[in-house]
Amino acid sequence: LKILHSQVAGRLIVHAEELAQMWKVVNLPADLFNSVMNVGRFTEEIEWLKFLALACSALGVTITKTLKILCEVLSCDHNGGSPRIPFSTFQFLYTYIAEVDGEISASHVSRMLNYIEQEVIGPDGIITVNDFTQNPRVRLE
Repeated sequence: LKILHSQVAGRLIVHAEELAQMWKVVNLPADLFNSVMNVGRFTEEIEWLKFLALACSALGVTITKTLKILCEVLSCDHNGGSPRIPFSTFQFLYTYIAEVDGEISASHVSRMLNYIEQEVIGPDGIITVNDFTQNPRVRLE
């Protein structure tokens, strides 16, 4: 998925045919592609981050593990530390995955995001995987 993400090269929207071709080239399972397309109800123009989130959720099983995989795929850090992404991206992805999942209330998502934003995120606006996997007060599920 990291290779696929680098091929999308920062675009927000990807056309379905192009994405299907890239998916095939990196030799990912066709049934997974079809499943993600169905779950996301994607048509011709696909919001890349939403597609990526659903593809990662197929690997992650839980929301926390899915967000960990997403951070690893999206992180541009090469310094060997905990993968990190902008909090705004995390907020978008967590909200979307929880919505699609349907098991987590919007109020729980809101409480967790508020807590993370107020108590965890520094002035740089970055969240690391450790911020939501190692903090006992953060329960994303």
